[in-house]
Amino acid sequence: MALNPGIVAIVAGIVATIVVFALFIASRYRKFKTNEYVIHLRNGVVKSAGRGGKIIKAPLIDEIIVIPTTTRKTLLNSSEKILSREYQDVKISAILYWRVSDPSIAFNAVVWDRNSNDYVERVLSTATEAIIRTTCASLTIEKILCDRTEIIKMISDQLLNLTKDWGIVIESLEIIEAQVLDADLKDNMEAVKKVQEKQKAKMSAATSAEIYKLKEIDVQRQADLANKELAIQIQEREMRRAEIEAESYKKSILIRAEADAEAIKLRRLAEFQADAEGIRIKMAAEAEGIQKQVDALSSAGEQFMSLKLIEQLPEVFSHLSPDKMIVMGEGNQGFNSIIQSVLPLLQILPEFNKQLNEGAKSNKKPIMDSLKKIGAV
Repeated sequence: MALNPGIVAIVAGIVATIVVFALFIASRYRKFKTNEYVIHLRNGVVKSAGRGGKIIKAPLIDEIIVIPTTTRKTLLNSSEKILSREYQDVKISAILYWRVSDPSIAFNAVVWDRNSNDYVERVLSTATEAIIRTTCASLTIEKILCDRTEIIKMISDQLLNLTKDWGIVIESLEIIEAQVLDADLKDNMEAVKKVQEKQKAKMSAATSAEIYKLKEIDVQRQADLANKELAIQIQEREMRRAEIEAESYKKSILIRAEADAEAIKLRRLAEFQADAEGIRIKMAAEAEGIQKQVDALSSAGEQFMSLKLIEQLPEVFSHLSPDKMIVMGEGNQGFNSIIQSVLPLLQILPEFNKQLNEGAKSNKKPIMDSLKKIGAV
């Protein structure tokens, strides 16, 4: 069956149109990374803004602005000469590291069109070179060449002040190279630098030797100090040991003294007990003898008591020492008066014997009470 050429032409046209449209769409398709802030403008109005994503850019009416949010690097190589304070030509090459901190502010503050003269990177480069020239004009060549830290700080401070409202952060500034353009001046400065370096090397060597000696002295001093500390520690341990021994000896003396005192106390107590026992035995013996005497007296008759009393009369009268003795009466009457004085004593013997017998039987009252009762004492 033969195909109709007209139908084939129509189908081919449709396919071709689809392919062309697909290619057109593919050419207008844009895909962005998450570290890119994308602003989609349509007819000059922001349609969408955000990090990453994909956009199909319509021709003529759409515009896409991409603001990178990662750290960017801008090379600074001054096109004009830089003069020092001595009016000497100096060339400085540096690298500026910066980053967009707020894309919405940065979009309104600076231009992000690479083809524009006001493109943000060109603005930063121009501003930094101007700050470098102004800063170096107040510094000496030696300062510019040797003290880069101060130059970097001065330039960074001015850049931060310039870009604080741009939504941009200046992270750092590095000076790659700083050189003098005058060859003769450069050679002279290098010669001076070599001499200074030699002097520094000599001073460094001397300082190193001195430091080595000082370290040796310090090591020796530390060793001596360690030995002294060790000796002090040993002495302290010995003193502590002596204190412990003295304390132990003191305690042993106290314990021994307490033991001796206890022994003496017990020995004295035993002696006292023995003496008391001896006294008790002696008194018991004496009491027994007295009791025997009492028993004997209680069992004796009146004649025996009279005889005993007469035996004791000399002992009684031996303790009497009268200067004079007057006997009343004459002759036989005087003798009779003596007898009459003794007879009352003899008359009380029966009663005294009676009281002794009663005391021996009852054993309740002592002999002295009996004597008091009968009037003998």
